[in-house]
Amino acid sequence: MSADLLHAATDMATPTLEMRGIDKRFPGVIALENVDLVLQPGKVHALMGENGAGKSTLIKIMAGVYEKDAGAIRIQGREADIKSPRDSLRQGIKVVFQEIALISEFTVAENIFLEGYPTGRGGGIDWKKIRADSAALFKRIGFDVDPSARTGSLPVSQQQMVEIARALAHEAKVVVMDEPTSSLTPNEVALLFTVIRRLTTLGIAVVYVSHKLDEVFEIADTVTVLRDGRHISTRPIGEHTNETLIQDMIGRRIDNLFPRQRTAAGTKVALSVQGLSTAKKIRDVSFEARAGEVLGFFGLMGAGRTELAKAIVGYDPITAGTIAIDGSVLAPHDTRTGVRLGIGLLTEDRKTEGLMAELPVYQNTSLASLGTFARMGFIDTARERKAVQEYVDRFRIKTPGLFQQIKNLSGGNQQKVLISRWLMRGLKVIVVDEPTRGIDVGAKSEIFALIDRLAGEGLAVVMMTSEMPELLGLADRVAVMCEGRLTAIMSREDATQEKILNAAIG
Repeated sequence: MSADLLHAATDMATPTLEMRGIDKRFPGVIALENVDLVLQPGKVHALMGENGAGKSTLIKIMAGVYEKDAGAIRIQGREADIKSPRDSLRQGIKVVFQEIALISEFTVAENIFLEGYPTGRGGGIDWKKIRADSAALFKRIGFDVDPSARTGSLPVSQQQMVEIARALAHEAKVVVMDEPTSSLTPNEVALLFTVIRRLTTLGIAVVYVSHKLDEVFEIADTVTVLRDGRHISTRPIGEHTNETLIQDMIGRRIDNLFPRQRTAAGTKVALSVQGLSTAKKIRDVSFEARAGEVLGFFGLMGAGRTELAKAIVGYDPITAGTIAIDGSVLAPHDTRTGVRLGIGLLTEDRKTEGLMAELPVYQNTSLASLGTFARMGFIDTARERKAVQEYVDRFRIKTPGLFQQIKNLSGGNQQKVLISRWLMRGLKVIVVDEPTRGIDVGAKSEIFALIDRLAGEGLAVVMMTSEMPELLGLADRVAVMCEGRLTAIMSREDATQEKILNAAIG
């Protein structure tokens, strides 16, 4: 064997990154305890676990956001000390967080070389070289982005490519992708996977963090599962099934991810939408939702699901059409009237549009019902907290107490609080927009059971989702949108993936 081949074989045998015995504690919380993670060059390593399992903490230690309390980190066999994001980048680790950290007003090329611009002979920035080098980086990953484009004008999928190009500019050995497909269309997901595979051919180790099992089985070589801050398993993906992976993640089997306890819906129309149009996107949409059913809306990105959801509850103004809740017309068209008539929205973006992050659980839960607890202009806090506690018990919301800040709860429990908020109002119709976005598989099964239960108790549930399994698993009828229009409504029995996608493409 030649010296070059021997050197190459040795390099491939040496892990790109080793994290051994990692501990991290916060006041009153053990976030990580004796956790190991070993990444091999040119491989995709999935990191999985429920919300609160420790994934984000481990990633932030890699990124230099947090410092480990104990343990060792080695990069290509050498001890590494990561105390800051600059240290992490200098050591060849690039984390692409879910909230992309680019300067929107800068061009693509400016963002790529943000940490150090090439200069010309006179000491000034060599703009021509920056653009040329950026184009060369995009060519390496097989994706075409205009280096002169303003970054904020790009879709999320292309902004991710800018982050990956930044990684290559810094000669990254490890690229971490945190929930990278949460805002992507199926076509964009396919392109991302092509780019990830291109990175592995360059010898880069990719860490892939996702709650989506189908994606992990498609893209990963190896999967590590964390639970409650501890390492549970590391196995080749080929040794796993859906069931074994879920069991490792949550510590129990889920025999039926989409539980169905309710009987068939009745004939009573709870929500009637006729000829609805908005200035933003919706065009002449008409449908009815019956009490006791789940009506699922599907569409590709930009189809208008979220815009329809907001228009139905009075949040976005309409230009034509009518909305009636239990026979009463939503007029004037505003959220106050909608809530009074018995319709509520579980928003897609719970962090910015749903939750009051600094307020405790009980105030977030009772927010829409404060009037019912008022006496002589003052809130009867004892009655308020008693009512909230009933919902915490009913939906098994995991919280240390009613005074816990909502931001400290897992995504699934935050979602349960928001559902409780609306049920406390005594709704007839609830609109849920992407109810399981950013929620782990264990919490998903609980949210699915809760949606089934709400319909079983007589509510009309209008569910907007981009997840085909959720749609086919939960919905009694399926409505499909394309470019702001309703293109099909089909029964549960008639709905197939092919029919739904054909209608979604229009």
